[in-house]
Order: sequence, then C-alpha cells, then structure tokens
Amino acid sequence: MAKQTEWKTETYGGVLNFLATAYIPAVHAAILTQAGLPFEGALVGAILTSIIGTLIAGFFNLPLLLLPGMGINALFTYTLVLQMGLSWQSALAVSFVSGVLVVLLTVTKVARKLANAFPPIIHDGLTVGLGLFLILIGLEAAGIVSGGGGALLHIGDLGERNVQVAFLSLFVAILLFLKMGPSSFLWTIGFGVGLSAVMGTLDWTGSFSLTPFFESFGKVFGNISFAESASPIFLVAVGVLTLVLLIENISLIQNQTRAIGKEEEAPKGLVAQGLSTMAGALFGSSPTVSTVEVAAGISVGARGGIASFVTSGLYVVSLLLLPLFAIIPVTAIAPVLIIIGMMMFQNVKHLPLDNWEHAFPAILVIIMIPFTYSIVDGIGLGFIAYTMIVLFKKGYRSLSPVVGVLTVLFLVFFSLPVWL
Repeated sequence: MAKQTEWKTETYGGVLNFLATAYIPAVHAAILTQAGLPFEGALVGAILTSIIGTLIAGFFNLPLLLLPGMGINALFTYTLVLQMGLSWQSALAVSFVSGVLVVLLTVTKVARKLANAFPPIIHDGLTVGLGLFLILIGLEAAGIVSGGGGALLHIGDLGERNVQVAFLSLFVAILLFLKMGPSSFLWTIGFGVGLSAVMGTLDWTGSFSLTPFFESFGKVFGNISFAESASPIFLVAVGVLTLVLLIENISLIQNQTRAIGKEEEAPKGLVAQGLSTMAGALFGSSPTVSTVEVAAGISVGARGGIASFVTSGLYVVSLLLLPLFAIIPVTAIAPVLIIIGMMMFQNVKHLPLDNWEHAFPAILVIIMIPFTYSIVDGIGLGFIAYTMIVLFKKGYRSLSPVVGVLTVLFLVFFSLPVWL
C-alpha cells in the first residue's frame, strides 16, 4: 500500500510539474527566433530538450526539471549572437562546450570552489538584472513600449489592436498570477490566444500537420559549428556561459535537493544539468537550468525519479500538439515573460543597498544588462567595479584569486575592439 501511495504521489507531482512548465517551449522558441533559429525547429528542439533533461534527472532518481532556462536563452540570443556576433550555430557550440565543462568541473569538485568564490552581490545583481532584461524584452515584443519618437523608449501606440491585446493580457496575467502563482501561465497564454481571436489579431494560416515542424527541426538538429572556436570571442563566451550556469544551477539544485532530503546528491543534479545542456545544444536549444517550477511537484511529495519520468512522458505527448503551439501570438507570450522577470527582480531584497561598497557593483550589473542589451557587459562591469572597490578598501590580499582572474579576463574582453 505504501508503494502504491508513493507511485500516486510521484505521478501527481510529475503531472503538476508538467502543467507548471508547459508554457516554456513556446516562450523559449520565441526568444530563439531572434537569434535566427526557425520557430518551428526551435519549438521541437525545446520540447525534445525538456524530454531528455527530465529523463536524465529521472535516471539520477531526482524529481528535477532540467528545461531550457529563461534568462539563459536571453543571454544566448541577445549577448552571444546579437551582441558578440556569433552565429547561432556557433552559439550552440558554446552551449555544448559549457555543458561539458559543467560536468568536468562538477566531477573534479572544482565547481563548488568556483561558486563559493563568486561574489554573492554579483550573483544577486545578475538575477535582478536578468529579470529587468526579460521585462524589457516582453514589453518590447508586445509593443507596450517602443523606441524612437525623440526618446529612447516610450509607450506603444494604444491605437493598435495588438498593443491593446497585449495590455489587456498583461493585466489579466497579473490577476491570474496573484490568484494561482506560476501555475497560471498556461491560463494566461490561453486567455491571450482567445483575446487575440476575438480582437481579430490572431494570425494563423497553417494546418494541423506535424510535417513542417519536423522538417524545420531537421535544419536545426546537430547544426552546431566549431568554426569560430579558436576566436577570443568564442572563448570569452564559453567562460561567461559556464560561469553563469554554475552559479545559477548550484544554488537552485542545492536548494531543491535540500527540500527533498537529498542535499548530498546535489552534484548528481549538476552533472545531469551539464548532460542535458549538451543534448540541448544538439537539439538546437540554449542551455538548461533546474527550473524553480519543480517546487510544484515537491510541494505535493515528489521525491524521486518517477515524477521526472511522468513529466518527460507528458512532454512526449505534447509533440502531438505542435500546431497549437504555433498559433500562440507574441501578445500572449509577452505577459508571461514580464511576470517571470518580475519574479526574478524580487531578488533585489537580498542586496545590501545600505552598504555602497557592496551595493554599487550589484546596481551596476542590474542597470547595465538591460541598458546595454548585454548580460556579459553587465556582469563584466560589475566584476571590474567590485574588484576596484575591494582593492581600494582592503588591498589585494582580500581579493579572491578567482575574482581577480575573471576581472582580468573581462578587461581583456572590453579591450578586444581596440586590438582587433
């Protein structure tokens, strides 16, 4: 009887985890299209990455959700591709190499030392900055804000129906979130689609055939390129992406394994994340993270791999619904991005804003990520500011060697346009 109860609990947890994250593939694919990937191929790749990621977690007997990460996909698109100039194929190679490094650094126990050396104020600033970045991306994608007109940004044209739909969808999304939490995101997207249909802005001229999706995926699958791997930009990209993955996933996985009483197995979770990132790169996806939505399954008692197997199975079923994903307008997706960004922004409460010595580098990271449209620039300027303050206030003996090396690397990165 106890075994039967365990199966029911794990299955229920797996179903909840799927419902809490089913919005991710469409939102993720919409971001990656701006890096040049076709939406249909990116959508299939996101779902396959989710299937593999949760399967790997299940084989490690952990109820984790290793899915394409919000925020990380923004780094992939807006920094690696649009700002640093890598092709999306090369950016996938960067992702693959970063996954390999995460596994190697975890197995050799170097990952923990790197994470411990990373200044907490930069980490919290990064999370808040990513949140603001996602908010800006969502607002711009929906047309709620736009550029030009004598200002860097201004409110969108309220006379356009798409903007009206976006505003209404955002306000309803906020109300649903207040009532239901992250589980409301599916309802938010559904409402946005319905409102677009009623307002006459829903644009869908396709069919319910799966063929175009898998044909598009054929152009993405395995299409990674190491042609730029010897360039300084590629190496900097690998270093930054690996560091961000380690910092974000170590804290997430440690907290999640602690919640299920398996904190000693956190390294297994990090290895699983690295493996899923490698697989995702082959499928045309930016790196995975252990998503916070796993709290849905954990809260009802999911403690093992069965929950992950159930979630993975439901993602397999979702492949049959690909045409439905394709009709989702950006005005339905943008409110979800904005609210996710707001959730990440809440980390501002962890910042010691009454201590300028600590607050200044973090605030620099927060404002420079969205203002420069570059996560690397934001992190780099924050590192340089942090190092300058430590050296000025306490001397070089107080500076972590890891932080010192990273600061030098960022200085080299910012100097590249002068040398090249």
